[in-house]
Amino acid sequence: MDLEGLTRKLIDQDKNLKDELRHWLEFFKGKTDQNDLIAETIVKEVVNSLKFSSFSFDRVGLTAGESGLGSRGVGDHMVHLKLFELSKRKLDSFDDAGIVQDLVISVDGIHSRLSYFPFLAGFHATKATLRDIMVKGGEPLGILVDIHLSDDSDISMLFDFEAGVSTVAEALGIPILAGSTLRIGGDLVLGERISGGVGSIGRLKGEPFSRKRIAKGQSIVMTEGNGGGTISSMAIFHGIEGVVEETLKIKDLEACSIINSSRDLVVSMTDVTNGGIRGDALEISEITNLSLVINEERFLDLINPKIRKVLEELRIDPFGLSIDSILIFTYYPEEVVRILNSKGVRSSVIGEVEEYKGYPVVTENGKEMRPSFRESPYTPIKALIGNNTRFTLDEIKRKLEIAYLNSAKKKEKVLKNLKAESN
Repeated sequence: MDLEGLTRKLIDQDKNLKDELRHWLEFFKGKTDQNDLIAETIVKEVVNSLKFSSFSFDRVGLTAGESGLGSRGVGDHMVHLKLFELSKRKLDSFDDAGIVQDLVISVDGIHSRLSYFPFLAGFHATKATLRDIMVKGGEPLGILVDIHLSDDSDISMLFDFEAGVSTVAEALGIPILAGSTLRIGGDLVLGERISGGVGSIGRLKGEPFSRKRIAKGQSIVMTEGNGGGTISSMAIFHGIEGVVEETLKIKDLEACSIINSSRDLVVSMTDVTNGGIRGDALEISEITNLSLVINEERFLDLINPKIRKVLEELRIDPFGLSIDSILIFTYYPEEVVRILNSKGVRSSVIGEVEEYKGYPVVTENGKEMRPSFRESPYTPIKALIGNNTRFTLDEIKRKLEIAYLNSAKKKEKVLKNLKAESN
């Protein structure tokens, strides 16, 4: 419960605001002599903060959920393109990790539905960030941790999260270099929700396996997919046992390590995560203007059998969510498959890169695999909310443009002052 958010929402319309605050304080903290004073102080703080509206944000009438932010589909893609524009990043850097000189850097937030399973949250976020630097050809040097707990979070949540991170770190012999531990909203966010992320840094061992190197005529080799935070959440919230355990593997990282020892065979790599292969292909096509042409059955055969069975039973599109496989782009597919299989990592050729076919990814039979507004709904609540928004894509674009211009104006104003001070 965000007491500050509640106060801002009701401050101009609810005469019983303090009673509402007191209700939630008693719900989470119990009845105490301080509750009345705390409620009064919260209102006072919010009123004081309203004087600083110039430092706040300008609402454009588009929420994170309505824009598709973080839901790994077309909406999320549109948001990220505007973020690139704001930060003046080149489009060809739309990749798994950032690269500067010989360093490769990545950060991954914890899965939003794994707050009550902090060990899983830490484990999968760590695996994800290491995978992002390894698919670019980086050798991991260290891990950074950022974890935020709500005021009522049991301290065991922190230790479980750290245990999840350090499990992956120790399995691969990678040190945890630094971290930050804070509370969400200080004293004003009650409850047990946790948030945060895990970052990593690595050193390139040669030319980076960037997406801009993907070209027509290359074969696509895919490794087995055992899932991560997305598949864990699917199993947990559908109440399906025996699946979470399948995700607690590091075959994806092992595959990256194997390929990085055979660099001459590979041109590029990426992972099947953000919005599944539909989302990956969308990002690749944005850079290359090419299409991935895949064999559906070979793709499905590489999904962990237990996970594939559940996806089929729940009628969840396996091409539209994270399965944590590795896609390898190569001119030597048979040799890549031979090496991976000999090291205990299942893999096969699932397709080729061809000229643009009208969609970022199509099947060998010509079936269009159009990316969705959001990733495949994989929990009951996601299925209920659906895979759409009340806004058209053009309306979202217009609102994103307004938000971008408002923020760019703030940025340029402060930059101007900073430059003036330095002269």
